[in-house]
Amino acid sequence: MKLADIAKTTDQELTDLITSQRAAYAQALVDSRTKEVHNVKIMAAHKKAIARALTIKREREIAKQEATQ
Repeated sequence: MKLADIAKTTDQELTDLITSQRAAYAQALVDSRTKEVHNVKIMAAHKKAIARALTIKREREIAKQEATQ
């Protein structure tokens, strides 16, 4: 997913996205260890998607903290 698409999601959708991407990354990691994966670049794509989603989540948390102060 692109950063703009992730930024448009709600907090609950963001949490669901992080959970699903982590599960997909874990499965890809197992597949790579058992030589069942044909495209190893998919693992990097999952890691980047997780990082993007966590970045957006943290930005929202910081914005909420600043709004309350």
